[in-house]
Amino acid sequence: MPTGPHRTVPRRAGKALGAPLLSLALLAVPRGAGAGGEPARTAAFPPPVESPAGDAGGPGESREALRVGKGERLLVVAPHPDDEILGAGGLVQRVLERGGRVRVLLLTAGDGYVDAVRHETGTARPPAAEFIAYGERRLGEARAAARVLGRGVAIEVMGFPDGGLDLLLRRLGQPSPPMHSATTGASDPPYDDEALEPDLPYDGLDLRRAMGRAFREARPTIVAIPDPADVHPDHRATAAFSLLALSDLAVEGGRSAPRPRVLGFLVHWPDWPPGWNRAPRPEDVDRPLGLPRGLPRRDLATRRLALTPSEIATKRAALAQHVSQAQVMPEFLGAFVRREEVFREIPAADARGLAPLIADLRVSMPPGAAPAAASLAGAGGARQPPASMP
Repeated sequence: MPTGPHRTVPRRAGKALGAPLLSLALLAVPRGAGAGGEPARTAAFPPPVESPAGDAGGPGESREALRVGKGERLLVVAPHPDDEILGAGGLVQRVLERGGRVRVLLLTAGDGYVDAVRHETGTARPPAAEFIAYGERRLGEARAAARVLGRGVAIEVMGFPDGGLDLLLRRLGQPSPPMHSATTGASDPPYDDEALEPDLPYDGLDLRRAMGRAFREARPTIVAIPDPADVHPDHRATAAFSLLALSDLAVEGGRSAPRPRVLGFLVHWPDWPPGWNRAPRPEDVDRPLGLPRGLPRRDLATRRLALTPSEIATKRAALAQHVSQAQVMPEFLGAFVRREEVFREIPAADARGLAPLIADLRVSMPPGAAPAAASLAGAGGARQPPASMP
């Protein structure tokens, strides 16, 4: 086993810090219960309106139901632990309920959340070992959440640098040495007992090929990835790497290659989801999620998965397992506990058809979103939208 920078870092188990009662309570607001007496803001959060123009989403957004068949093989690709539940926790349950199988591929361990590690350690410059311990803790939370969602959810870890996926994408095809994580100091995954390929260098081409191997083994009928328009650089890069891996498999398999359905889920957009910055209210769960009006359409069809009360409760319980995140952003996590999940379907295409979308992912940002994205990049796996977001 080669000796990388992370091999000399002393490692220990992650801290077992309990979440403040308020943090977890915000993820468990029972229906009909109050939410701290905060006055209602009906002007900001009006009741859903059924109309051809859509609800809280973009103009003309469709309301077509997402259909899940029997025995589906779902692969969820997530940049950080908890993204798989925020975006697709209900879909995971539905696939399992209909006799299918689920794999979750975590590209990072979420070990780049600098502010959270500073808060936990009480130091301005935490050592690399603290970030590795934080990543181990988050991976443990992901496994605990998967057990809540149901038997048959397999968690697989790439262990690539949190906050560095976008740079790996931009360097793709350029000769360069392996990237070093700004937080763990590693140049390959420091999670020997967790990572699928612990000696894989932090290189974009290596990640693309490894994801292709994981996809080939999973043989998915549905692949859920971050929406290509997500403003978080890690999320956009995860979408691009996923589409590249799928295109590689399509070219490799030719016309006979299976074409899984590809669904994009949104997690980060300025001032979205509704209620991200306040305590959840009992009525929030009955409101549709909707997509933000400024989201670039890219001619992608919207698919909505209506969740049952049991699926909603289980999604909330699974999110509560991510204690490290509930400590710092309970409002944001709670805003995704709704009566539905919303996806955009990316049509099956060959490598040539995907090329324009990949190029767009590598160079474009939504108008006015660049400062926010830069802030998020510095925060690595941080989820809470920064103050620069409108």
